[in-house]
Amino acid sequence: MTDTSPALADLTTIRVGGVPERLVPADSRDALVDAVLEARHMGEDWLLLGGGSNTVASDEGFDGTVIHIRTRGVERLDAPEGWVRLRVEAGEPWDDLVAFTVRNGWSGIEALSGIPGSTGAAPVQNIGAYGQEIESALVGLEFLDDQSAEVVYLARRDLGLGY
Repeated sequence: MTDTSPALADLTTIRVGGVPERLVPADSRDALVDAVLEARHMGEDWLLLGGGSNTVASDEGFDGTVIHIRTRGVERLDAPEGWVRLRVEAGEPWDDLVAFTVRNGWSGIEALSGIPGSTGAAPVQNIGAYGQEIESALVGLEFLDDQSAEVVYLARRDLGLGY
């Protein structure tokens, strides 16, 4: 444990949690993948932390590696006429993404404004509000497969989203 590691309380919305054994900031997709693979290789417990909402950490800290997902970015991809398709980094704050789409006049997730957390967590919880769910706007996602250690793509229909 280093004295420079912030307490998890500084990284979570409810402001509780002690200092983790190791904190690894992941500012890029490659850094994120490398951090997970390194923690796995070392056989230590690890935790992915995005925006820190829906996260309750012990004041004793975490006996392992906390990988703080800080990737940012929104990229517009090719899409059929009348459609918008975006590639969004996992660490992009969800509400920033909603604000970006609203500023551009795009609809589909505007009712999901104000939901805390990161974009990467949105499909995990299939966030929804006021008749909209992320499931209806999501085309698919990329993730690190824990078994193969490869980054893979899954289409929405294969994600098993729902309540």
